[in-house]
Amino acid sequence: MPTSVYRYIYQKSFWQQIIVISLTLTLLPLAPVPLELQRRILDDAVAGKDTDLLFKLAGFYLLAMFVTAGFKFAMRTQRELISARVVRSLRQSVFFCMYIFVPKKQPVGKLQDVEHVDGGAVVSMLSSEVEKLGGFAGSAISGPLLSVGTIVFVLGYMFWVEPLVAMIALALYSPQFFIVPFFQARMNRLSQKKALKLRKLGSFIIDNPEEDLHNSEPPSLFISLTEDILRLRIKFIMNKNVMKTINNMLIALGPFGVISYGGYMAIQGQIEVGIILAFVSGFERLGAPVRDIVSSYSQITDARMRYATLLDAFSEDHIESGGMIRM
Repeated sequence: MPTSVYRYIYQKSFWQQIIVISLTLTLLPLAPVPLELQRRILDDAVAGKDTDLLFKLAGFYLLAMFVTAGFKFAMRTQRELISARVVRSLRQSVFFCMYIFVPKKQPVGKLQDVEHVDGGAVVSMLSSEVEKLGGFAGSAISGPLLSVGTIVFVLGYMFWVEPLVAMIALALYSPQFFIVPFFQARMNRLSQKKALKLRKLGSFIIDNPEEDLHNSEPPSLFISLTEDILRLRIKFIMNKNVMKTINNMLIALGPFGVISYGGYMAIQGQIEVGIILAFVSGFERLGAPVRDIVSSYSQITDARMRYATLLDAFSEDHIESGGMIRM
């Protein structure tokens, strides 16, 4: 097992990642195309009362929409296939490290020794932990690349059309780069604590015979674990929703800045109305990538935490010690 989650993903899905990255790079130049077509439809076709140009530009708009949808379909499908294969690989790795290759004369991780394997912890790792970790693998590279690339291309188009308006709206987005890491660090700590509590809960169910649990009061350990998990989940929900609320408010300020200042410039005759429409559409188009960047950052830090927690259960013999041992 490599010490880095990205190295693990690289080993298990290198060529599939190349395909999905290629699809992502093909999508990026298409991001500002609808904005330019909207601007030209208003400023050239409508303002000039040119019906032929209107239908021509509308046709290009529909073509760009269908081409973009096709590439997005292929990219998302490939991402999910990568995730499914990495989840299978992680499950095989957990089973291999916990049961098949067991080093002799030394402890095997913090969850077991040579004579005993903590079944509850293994169940937790084989089910929810690897599922969430593997789900990250498909978009580990292409997700941030698509989000950042879309923002770069759309902002580049905006700065090319009207730099001052773009700078004002961009300044309204910048606080997110400080807010997100602050809240995400807290959420990651809560996620790690909850994962460890869930392992203990699984171990409790596995270790207690079924007949001891029938027709009896819930044991104090069970009550304590479920209450601890509930408290951690509530704290996580509060942090997540506070962060999302602040981010959504900041995202909404982008179009507000464009309409306010852009409208003033249009009244003064300095810009055309089509530019304002293109900018409003552009910031609506930016909203999704900005949210995706926030989500990607959350997924990356969460995946690193989950992978480190997973490795913590294995012996040092399984972690980059003189080459891979294949199943």
